[in-house]
Amino acid sequence: MSRTFRYIQNDDVLKSFVEFKDTVLHDRPVVIARHGDYSLFLKYISDDELGLVIENTEKHKVIQERSYKVSKTTDALVSRGVRHACQKMSELSDEEVNRRRLQIWKWYVIDWQKEHADSVKEFMEKELAWSDDGSSLQSEVMDMETFLHGDYLNLGNTLSIIERYLAGDNKHLEEFRKFAINDIMEMTSEDTKDRSLAEAENERLKEGMKKHTYQFTVSVEATDKEHARQALLAYLAGDERIKVQK
Repeated sequence: MSRTFRYIQNDDVLKSFVEFKDTVLHDRPVVIARHGDYSLFLKYISDDELGLVIENTEKHKVIQERSYKVSKTTDALVSRGVRHACQKMSELSDEEVNRRRLQIWKWYVIDWQKEHADSVKEFMEKELAWSDDGSSLQSEVMDMETFLHGDYLNLGNTLSIIERYLAGDNKHLEEFRKFAINDIMEMTSEDTKDRSLAEAENERLKEGMKKHTYQFTVSVEATDKEHARQALLAYLAGDERIKVQK
């Protein structure tokens, strides 16, 4: 899922309106945050009224609007409104991502069914029936998931299947091409990051925790050197990690 990119923090929105209402905001709305195809704008309505507008920037469509009277509101109320708007954008964006991704996966399923035409009926019968031993079915289901996941993340394969099933529909063809490129790039970057973290953790466990020796300069008030040494020993007594030269 895509992330929310913030340009103005929640708690600063009301302050930003007051600061820019006579300059930038008087000419155009300012972006507060973006999430996928959605943007949250801070809009000038009047000197005493600001607007929060969620817009689908790809479709140039306003999704939701809300306004606040500056003289009758607070930073906390506007901040909460911004937070709710960002949550709404996230939900809408994730819903669209899931719908588009599922559509592409449906095309893959159709191809998979064509490729396994002889076993589709048997597979469906096993899926609809209950068996105490589900190991064989689980294996077949995992084969399909592996087929889908592996082929979907192959950008060339996915662009090819989009072009095949949307041939003649130029509007949606470009829409799905752009979506697939962004979605797969994001998914593979997350996979790579997770894999790198897992490998680093495994390497750390193999090597074990590395211990280092640290030296510090300490000042002690005492009548003489022996008294100072005794004071340090008394202070550090009981911690085996700390060694004091005698």
